[in-house]
Amino acid sequence: MSNGNGPLNLDVDLSSGVVPISKAASSLAALIKRSQERQQPIVITQKGYPSGVLLPVDLFNALRRVAQANQSDEEPAVETASVEAED
Repeated sequence: MSNGNGPLNLDVDLSSGVVPISKAASSLAALIKRSQERQQPIVITQKGYPSGVLLPVDLFNALRRVAQANQSDEEPAVETASVEAED
């Protein structure tokens, strides 16, 4: 897993990082493993259009920290907890 200090890798591998929802449903465990190993998001499509993104938990938490750090002082803070990976 990443140490949280490096740049976030939000690049999507267009050859294997975009999958239709039917394939995602039938191979979810393998897609999660691939996303974690490569530390990259996987775009899930529905009817040919992007409809969701599968992220490794540590990348999701890093994105949340960035979003919270950039949150305006005028907006009310929403209390959230980090998502912990379970085996």
